[in-house]
Amino acid sequence: MSEESAILRCPICQEAVPQGYLLCPFCGADLTVSYEERVYAPVNLKEVWHRTKSLIIRPQEIFQEIADNPDIIGGLFFMVAIALGFSLQIIAILIHTRTLIWSTSPLVLLLLWIFILILPVICWFLGSWIIWIFARLLGGKATKKQIRAAVGYGLLPVAIGELFIALFYLVALPWRSPDPIYFQEIFEAMDSLRNSFVGITGMILHFLSLLVGSAYMVFIIKNASNFSWAESIAATGLPAGLFIIVLITYYFIS
Repeated sequence: MSEESAILRCPICQEAVPQGYLLCPFCGADLTVSYEERVYAPVNLKEVWHRTKSLIIRPQEIFQEIADNPDIIGGLFFMVAIALGFSLQIIAILIHTRTLIWSTSPLVLLLLWIFILILPVICWFLGSWIIWIFARLLGGKATKKQIRAAVGYGLLPVAIGELFIALFYLVALPWRSPDPIYFQEIFEAMDSLRNSFVGITGMILHFLSLLVGSAYMVFIIKNASNFSWAESIAATGLPAGLFIIVLITYYFIS
């Protein structure tokens, strides 16, 4: 058997296997995983950048590729971008309430940023697991890795939205001058920023980016699970919808 006609070697007996065999003709080992690893090479940073550009410019052409060859690198990048957006939004509020002058330990700031970084990652993994449970209940065939990639890349609009909101806040938030000694005045000033035109606009952009991200997830999960549109929307929309309802409720009662 020639090496040229083989696309892979059996991981059990190390024999060269010709193209098209899903079971090794020599030892009977299942070659499905080895074949998929050979066909779908590991995703590198260049491929992540290509997928990111495609999701922005022509998303319909990349959904199937993400479903077939999932990765977590893109999702991790977007989580960092979301954390950066949240951090800049907090800094914008501190600047516009003139409370950035406080003497704060660098260790406290570092721990705060680590918490802000970890929070989106926790939401990503937890949300992926919940959506995977819904998908399995509906008979979907997608793996946890596929769902995790779908949610990760689906959060690209959220990452873009959070960074845009941060820049918007830095430029357009109104100024407040509370007494830095009294926390009540500081909280009232921050609350007035949240209820200002700029603050309300930012909150609307939050929800719009989540809706667009949910739509991205639906497309990718549909391809990964062989779902109908109704099943894809149910598996993705129910958890995402509940999350958005919780956010809206928190916004109006806080």
